[in-house]
Amino acid sequence: MIRLGVILVVLLAGCVPQSGTLVSDDTGLSGRYSGQVVISDHPHHVLYGHVIEAQRNGEITRALVISQRRDGVHNLRFQEAWMRGVELPFSRSGALSGCSHGQCLNRHAGMILLSDALFTHARNNGLQVRLIGGQDNVDIRVPAELFQLPPP
Repeated sequence: MIRLGVILVVLLAGCVPQSGTLVSDDTGLSGRYSGQVVISDHPHHVLYGHVIEAQRNGEITRALVISQRRDGVHNLRFQEAWMRGVELPFSRSGALSGCSHGQCLNRHAGMILLSDALFTHARNNGLQVRLIGGQDNVDIRVPAELFQLPPP
């Protein structure tokens, strides 16, 4: 399931400014994605987020993809994501993850995998999550509107 999400992140990397859909007849992969919005705006670690939904062979994977705007100073490395005392399924970025947005202005920082229940909650209420990264703990606020994906 994580592999499907990672594949879609790579395919959608340059398509994030606006929401949209993707269909690849060659791979059997289809998906939807939201636009990208600021989810934390600290001067030294501006974080962006966008939501993806990938489908292949009836399997659906959803994720909140998190990226960091390059500032030349900080390079955040998150290991965990928590919401109200509950650890969320977080896939951290690796050393070779590269950027997650066109022109490489943003560096991929990880993604939170969204179960059906968490996705429904986020669509209705948004998400308030703490990303844990050693001394670099960052609170993010993701608006509910970001989870309103375009129709397939």
